[in-house]
Amino acid sequence: MFRVEISGERLQVLIGDKQVLLHTPDDPFVHAGRGGGHLTMDDGRWSVSELTTEKTALTQSQYDAGRSTIRFWGGSLSVTFLLTNNEGDLVLSLQRASIGIDRLWLAFPAAPGQSVFGGGVQYGGLDLRGRRLPMWVVDKQFDRARVNPVTNLKVGGHMASPFPQPVYITENLTFVYAVTSSYSVMDFKHAKRHRMEFWDLPQSITVGAADTPDALMTRMTRLTGRQAMLPQWAQEGAWLEIHGGIQPLADKLEKVIDSGAAVSALWIRDWTGERETADGKQIFYDWIWNRELYPKLDRLIPELTSRNVRVLAHINPHLAIEGRLFAEASAKGYLIKKAEGGNYITDMGGFMAGHADLTNPDACTWFKELIKNNILGLGFSGYMADMGAFLPSDAVLFSKEDPVKIHNRWPHLWSKLNRQAIREAGRSGDTVFLTRTGFAGSNAQAMLSNVGEINAGWGRQDGLPAALSAMLSLSMTGMGLSVSEVGGSVSVMTGRTKELFLRWLEWSAFTPVMCLVEGDPDGWQFDSDEETLKMFARLVNIHTSMAPYMRACVRENASDGLPVMRPMFLSFPERKEMYRINDQYMLGDEILVAPVLRKKQTERRVTLPPGYWIHMWTGRQYIGGETVVYAPLGKPPVFYRPAGKHAQLFDTFLAKY
Repeated sequence: MFRVEISGERLQVLIGDKQVLLHTPDDPFVHAGRGGGHLTMDDGRWSVSELTTEKTALTQSQYDAGRSTIRFWGGSLSVTFLLTNNEGDLVLSLQRASIGIDRLWLAFPAAPGQSVFGGGVQYGGLDLRGRRLPMWVVDKQFDRARVNPVTNLKVGGHMASPFPQPVYITENLTFVYAVTSSYSVMDFKHAKRHRMEFWDLPQSITVGAADTPDALMTRMTRLTGRQAMLPQWAQEGAWLEIHGGIQPLADKLEKVIDSGAAVSALWIRDWTGERETADGKQIFYDWIWNRELYPKLDRLIPELTSRNVRVLAHINPHLAIEGRLFAEASAKGYLIKKAEGGNYITDMGGFMAGHADLTNPDACTWFKELIKNNILGLGFSGYMADMGAFLPSDAVLFSKEDPVKIHNRWPHLWSKLNRQAIREAGRSGDTVFLTRTGFAGSNAQAMLSNVGEINAGWGRQDGLPAALSAMLSLSMTGMGLSVSEVGGSVSVMTGRTKELFLRWLEWSAFTPVMCLVEGDPDGWQFDSDEETLKMFARLVNIHTSMAPYMRACVRENASDGLPVMRPMFLSFPERKEMYRINDQYMLGDEILVAPVLRKKQTERRVTLPPGYWIHMWTGRQYIGGETVVYAPLGKPPVFYRPAGKHAQLFDTFLAKY
């Protein structure tokens, strides 16, 4: 329960003994104003022009205990917040605001030097302190120009996030969660304040506090949402993406079977066919089974399912103009429109496509029937629901809403549509869909998040280390089930080497789902040589052997909001050094994983928490503290608790693997 304390012109709000709101005339909680900035999209890439025409410090405050409101004012502007209690959390709802205010800046208390976590998928490191994060969903992460040191040419580099979340957690065990769909910014560059900027008036801000990280995550995920249990098959082998037709599928599957590796799913990205473009082969955006590329697929899917190999598809809300579904959707008026009339047609990278209008209820019903009949009806056990954030800034929607203002809600609408289709088909228990994009509210709809198109390299901002940061950051915002594509799915200035692939593969064995994609056809693959194939089989089978433990972790995520992959401080909050660790994590509460994230590295320094730990590959027992561990390819530093519930299972790995 919160309480308001006033001393002169100083106003503060506390939950227990934790200060969660502070206002003084010299350092006000609220700034308000008007802005003229613009957000525009060109070729799928967003640009932001920030222009603030007025920003006024609301230096004065007045608390009305009877109405439970706080009014802040300064100059000619004022805002009034209603304060309510939601199961112990403080909810700030904007009750009144001066006419014309369309910018709001809020400043929450911060302790100098303390760490901050969250923000959704963030690539630059787990601790957000010192960073300024735009809360804006992007499909294409490779936006900001950077220079190739060899050619001196500008190429793409990681810029933003496909799954940002306007929520953060502090080392002091408080959280702030904004319910908004507008463009916003979380700014952690200031020593004594965490600042949030909104390009509209937020619906509400919830602030919570707890005595332990576990309790804080449980409180926070009541608001952000939790994922359902994954079907049991999802963690009983690797997910393998294969494209190019029925023969490559058969050949790859035979290699996997001969290697002795367990495969739980084959992901057929191009089940609707392919087209040649200047950028290479692209999926044909007409969500109908291509019988020429995949003959007898309707027989193959149930046959593989009977052998415990599920088959996954791919879909997005875009329709190629040459396709049958585009013609049908156009005739029914289910596509987004241009201001001058007609369907909005976009160059998607060498081909043209229209876009389903997710604000049109009839269009959503039509698309759900398409999924139920063409994907689930064919026997697929799941699919990638991709590209959920592509909404042109000048489109005309059925709902008449401003595309810029609804942009961050778009991936939520897309995930919701897919979740409803699966539920309506009666397939909730055995089917899963992945999504790359999301925002506030998406966690409860999305079943599994793919953390984006990571570069096949070692870069801290865009390579293997960035994938780890993305998964851990996302886990701290309530999305506890995520996956990274082994080896990286794109190649910018680098290629997928054998060492990179194997280091990514060995790490992936200790994540919720092992997912391999072919990526650059010239890059290293799981079957590029015999040594890789042998190591692939061993690591996949290690992952499969952990299925009973993984299911327990997934169950805890669904029930209590505790992510499967956990930053170290979540399990050891009493150890301050754990808040500074960005490159190792707990898998559930019994396994510690320290991935090798640098090339040509065969040793790793690991920080072990207090107590006894067993090294999984040697059986040697360690006591908490810093230690250097030998880490050859295929054997990343992994430790488990000898007194854990699953210790007997992990004891068998030394002899088996």
